[in-house]
Amino acid sequence: MPQRLRLLLVLFLAVPTVVLPSDDHEEARRAVERGELKPLSEILARIEKEFAGRVLEVELERQRENRLVYEIELLTPDGLVLEIRYDGRTGERLSVRGQRGRKP
Repeated sequence: MPQRLRLLLVLFLAVPTVVLPSDDHEEARRAVERGELKPLSEILARIEKEFAGRVLEVELERQRENRLVYEIELLTPDGLVLEIRYDGRTGERLSVRGQRGRKP
């Protein structure tokens, strides 16, 4: 494998993906500034305290009634992929679901 491709692959795997539809990242930033949304750094700090593993993906979804929910995919040391959901406003953990054998 060419060294450049290897470097890109390492960088891709080392950095969690944050998915926001279109330009919603600006809306999310403003919501954090207004105190309507917990910063992603706080949510990730909670995950680090509660779970072992590596964050694969982060999504911020707008649910019914305009509720913002962080969905985080985490790969545990034993190969389990967890989907962990947090309320964006309060930072409260809403759910944890896991799946074995799923490759990231």
